[in-house]
Amino acid sequence: MLKRQLGTLLLVTCLILTTVPAALSSSVNKTTATGHVTQKNAEAKSAIFTNNEASTNDMTLANEPLKGVWNNCDFSKPYGDWSESAQEFGGENGVVDLVVTQAHANKLAYLPFPFENKGYIYSDGQTDKVEPYLDRFDEEGLKVILSIQPNGADVADLIDIVLSRYSHHKSVIGVNIDMEWKLTGNSNHASNKERDLWLTKIQGYNPEYKLFLTNFEDYTYFPDDTKDLVILYDGEGNQNEILKEYKDLASHYTSVGIYTGYSSNTPRTASHENIIDAAPNTKYILHAIDD
Repeated sequence: MLKRQLGTLLLVTCLILTTVPAALSSSVNKTTATGHVTQKNAEAKSAIFTNNEASTNDMTLANEPLKGVWNNCDFSKPYGDWSESAQEFGGENGVVDLVVTQAHANKLAYLPFPFENKGYIYSDGQTDKVEPYLDRFDEEGLKVILSIQPNGADVADLIDIVLSRYSHHKSVIGVNIDMEWKLTGNSNHASNKERDLWLTKIQGYNPEYKLFLTNFEDYTYFPDDTKDLVILYDGEGNQNEILKEYKDLASHYTSVGIYTGYSSNTPRTASHENIIDAAPNTKYILHAIDD
């Protein structure tokens, strides 16, 4: 069962630390070493709501999950396209999960903005590919999750590098660590100690930021539940099995979300209703546009 397309693995034989082919800057669809591969248009009514009715209506809207799209470091598509897609799925509160540190071969973590290479962190660009997108998302009033695929690089270092550059953008709501690409410490896992360190780092830039953690594994790969932590499930394959696994994972956490829409899924996209039925505590539904 494919978890991601195998673009990254094809780069292994041609990438070295001192010379990085330009091809590496193209989007690499998510893969894993184990092979496991996101209405308020109701008609306005003239009736006057009572206080209770108005409160109930506001609560319903507040409990609706935020919806949007996942952009896997793909800056070849105009920012307007991603903005439109986010609003198509999520309306005025649309979300863009934007990968700003992408896993490449040889345990490298690629930054799509100028950076002096060190250790496992590298960049081959002279311009910032991310900033124009965030500027547009700010203007559109969208919400942005900055996603990190750390590979062999230290997660805390990457958080500092990314947020020192982009935390001034009002669209940013937090940082996501894609744990299937975490090779430091206990690979593909996050401990309570790491959770607390990352949260402290993130909220040092903005106390309102949330820490998102992504994986397709069960709850034992994640830390314990805590405030401002959101667990994102990234399973692929048969939707019935995906939702069973998601339901079990969601039962261990207060705030969860799910990726849907991978071309490898059958059917490709889980319905909003089925997702909420599986996990009523769903806060985010992110659609992958991977072809």
